[in-house]
Amino acid sequence: MLAEVVAAVDLEILAATRDELAFVPSLVDAVNDVMFSGDEAAVREVLASAADALVPVAEALVRAPGTAWWWSPCDKGAQRWIGFSRGPERPPRGEPTEALAQWVRSETEDEARSARLVPFPPRRATPRCSGTWWSTPPGRLVRTTRALPGLAAVGLALTEEEPADDAVAVWEVTSSPDAKVFEVDGPGAWCALAEQFPREVTLSRRHDWLRWTGFEGRWFLPDWAKVADAFDAVHLTVAGHLEASYRALLVSSGATCLAGFDPDETIWLTDVVTAGRIVEAWEGDIGRNRFQDRARPWLDQGPSREGLGG
Repeated sequence: MLAEVVAAVDLEILAATRDELAFVPSLVDAVNDVMFSGDEAAVREVLASAADALVPVAEALVRAPGTAWWWSPCDKGAQRWIGFSRGPERPPRGEPTEALAQWVRSETEDEARSARLVPFPPRRATPRCSGTWWSTPPGRLVRTTRALPGLAAVGLALTEEEPADDAVAVWEVTSSPDAKVFEVDGPGAWCALAEQFPREVTLSRRHDWLRWTGFEGRWFLPDWAKVADAFDAVHLTVAGHLEASYRALLVSSGATCLAGFDPDETIWLTDVVTAGRIVEAWEGDIGRNRFQDRARPWLDQGPSREGLGG
């Protein structure tokens, strides 16, 4: 079946596609389909078996002009923040220090609580046990993405978790040109962050992350409160998300996992962002419900070259 899927891809069209928005539906699938599959072991098996067969597709994607932004760093002067109906009316200010302190307290409590849960490793007779999934700091921090032609903010499409409320406004946000942004552009960068600022989270992550990655051992995350002492923000490139997410990435004392960090998202750890104006009032669905059904021109059969752009 995989061979048939790959055979249906017109690599010539794929490699020539200039329209950045044309790739959004496939990125939506990549972010969401794994999460909603419900069978972690099957996902690992399919991904492992598909690696070699998908090399030509990956090479065509790398050549496509429309994917160049997947590797680009955070544009500190042109970020977008999405407001929600149950959230603040504008990007919050003055909260990151307390938010990060609360994250430290929450992680400490989570580890202690998880120590009292079912034994590890889980056995066949052990009830399925979950824990904390996220690798990211608390939601009270400002999170931004870039805009694309025809899309006010990438975060309207590429989000691992569907929001419980509606997006109501997209704000223009800027930061100081001197703001220090750590770029997570692949597994090496994420591991370096976890190695430099380690926080062990084995007890709270071991059940979910074992099922997803197959790794059994100690788990570590970046200690976001300590990261904030060195950097103002952390940005995850689209390419970094595709290469590093949902995997056990080995570090010196165990492994780390990148989970719940959306593609192209910049998480601001210090109070260096300034809200400008509302650039769009948003109505309707976001995420997979809005973007998954757009056309994919490289899957079109026949001589049409629509979607290549100018």
